[in-house]
Parts: sequence; C-alpha cells; structure tokens
Amino acid sequence: MTGLSQETLFILSGIVVIICIVLALYIKRKYILLDSAKKQQQEEERKTKQRYEEQRAYLIESITVISKAYGNDDKLSCTEACMRLSTLLEALAPQLLESPEVSVIREVHKRTEHIPIKEEWKALSKQQKWTFSKEMAKLDREYQAKVLDATRYLITYDFKMLTH
Repeated sequence: MTGLSQETLFILSGIVVIICIVLALYIKRKYILLDSAKKQQQEEERKTKQRYEEQRAYLIESITVISKAYGNDDKLSCTEACMRLSTLLEALAPQLLESPEVSVIREVHKRTEHIPIKEEWKALSKQQKWTFSKEMAKLDREYQAKVLDATRYLITYDFKMLTH
C-alpha cells in the first residue's frame, strides 16, 4: 500500500482550505445578519420606549391642565372634568382612580356615562339637551367640592412615583 502522493495531499489540503474559507464566510455573514437584527430590535425597543414616554408625558400634562382649569374656568363643568380626567387616569394609572383622594372622579364619570358627547350631543333635541344639562348641573352642585379637592390632589401628585 502506497501513501498518498504529494500531489493528492496538496489537492486535499486545497479543498480543506476552500471549505474552511467558505465556512468562515458563512459564519461571518450569519454574524452580520444576527448583529443587524439585534441592532434593529434595540432600535425598535428604543422607539417603543420613547413613544411610551411621550404618551405618558402627554397624559400627565393633560391631567394637570384639566385639574388646574377646574375651578378656574367656568366653561369646564364638574361632570366634563370628571369625564376627561377619568378617561386620562384610566389610561395612565387606573389604580389611582381607586384611591380615596381621587375616587370621586370615577364616581361622577360613572354617573354620567349615559350622557352623549361630541357629535351625539349635537344630534340631541333641545329638550334632551336640557334634560341632560339639568342632570349634570345637579351632579355639579353635589360633587363640586369633592372634585375640587381631587383636582388639587392631582395637581400636586408626583406621577413619577407610578411604576410603569
């Protein structure tokens, strides 16, 4: 039995080198693709976090603006303030609506949920508007002081305490 000739060893070595180069290129390509996917995922996570923070800041600012306006702006009724604040707080911190300082906002909102708003309000007859307005005025008188206390609480509330 004779050994492999030098020429055969050279050819086999060349094939092994070519296979190693192809495998190295394949591994490098996969690494680049994985790295690119990882960077893309990190960028998406960053954008999602940024959108979340922007939405959170918008909700906090809206809650603060409405809370400051209530009691200082005759155009903002108690029921309207509660409708708006309840919706905003539900989106930002539903647990806050359960707190004794703020629960009155949800209570008033629940008592006015049946009242049409926006386009539906505009479509009502004068009689229907008058009936609902009378109901809202009664609620406003009944809850005005408690809602004013709740809005004062919200103005000074540290929303940074809320965990995301």
